[in-house]
Amino acid sequence: AAALSLRSVARDLEMAPSALYRYFDGRDALLSALILDAYESLAIEAEQAAETARRTAGSDAERWLVVPAAMRAWALAHPHEWGLIFGAPVPGYRAPQQTVEPYARIAGSLIGPVVDAREAGRLHVGERSAVSPALAAAVIPVREALFPDMPVETVVRSVEAWTTIVGAISLEVFGHWRNTVLDPGELFVATARDVAASIGLR
Repeated sequence: AAALSLRSVARDLEMAPSALYRYFDGRDALLSALILDAYESLAIEAEQAAETARRTAGSDAERWLVVPAAMRAWALAHPHEWGLIFGAPVPGYRAPQQTVEPYARIAGSLIGPVVDAREAGRLHVGERSAVSPALAAAVIPVREALFPDMPVETVVRSVEAWTTIVGAISLEVFGHWRNTVLDPGELFVATARDVAASIGLR
């Protein structure tokens, strides 16, 4: 992404660079279009998986596994797009505000079983260490945007779940498991199950 330029794209399309500027104001506009397209594609995939899980999956924990699996499958099929969303920031580029909406849709699809389990009284909170005031303050934007009525402890663990799932997928997509983990799929399922248990899904 850092090497992207309208001039190189125009050359590949056998167009004059000036003609391409009729569609995009510059490199950042083109990059934003690619990023938004990737976000939208992943959001649709996550939402469809969440809906399928809602109709067909059994327990809350089993339902939880469906969206992470769909995110991983999408990422492996679209590694460059995953990199645009979750890879290293492009120097000098700032993602547009429009990315917030599809990002929230992806996160909401992932955490849906947690919200439903809590509303139904099925979330097993167990013994958990108290969340410090500093940590509670750190997750205020997430709590206000996605979980306004959720206990802060569950919000923290949901953010940790998001971090773990995105991190596990990224390690595989970016080749960090090569010659280290022989079956990343098995590790991913085990990781997702452990995350479900840590949140309180059974």
